[in-house]
Amino acid sequence: MAASPHPVPADALSCLPHGPAFRYVDQITELEPGIRGVGRWSPTGDEPFFAGHFPGRPVVPGVLIGEALAQMAGVVGFVDGGPAGGVLAQLDLRFKHPVAPPADIELHATVERLHGALGQFSVQARCAGAVVARGALTLARVETPPAP
Repeated sequence: MAASPHPVPADALSCLPHGPAFRYVDQITELEPGIRGVGRWSPTGDEPFFAGHFPGRPVVPGVLIGEALAQMAGVVGFVDGGPAGGVLAQLDLRFKHPVAPPADIELHATVERLHGALGQFSVQARCAGAVVARGALTLARVETPPAP
């Protein structure tokens, strides 16, 4: 993969309101704020949810691939540094192939439309060069409450 033509801010992931236990974007590799971005999630197979999904033959849960894509879209759409995050308002994904850990999942998000508090994105997840999920999602921008 070519290096991003735009420098990726070191703190790009800090715009996400998710804590480390629920953050499914490990790295941002390409970022054009408000336009598009590419990131990675690399589940190892040691994560607690694999104990039950499925024992002896683990599969990365599709809902978590969807969450990872939503988080990537949140970085692309809302990385402007404001005290805001995006909550998932709509998700339409088609899964093409299951993903078994360990895996290196490439997360692509492209802005289709930003209108007020809503952002619409086309998204795609790839693993080992193959598309494993693709679709569209909408995020609603919300102000995050200050930490207690």
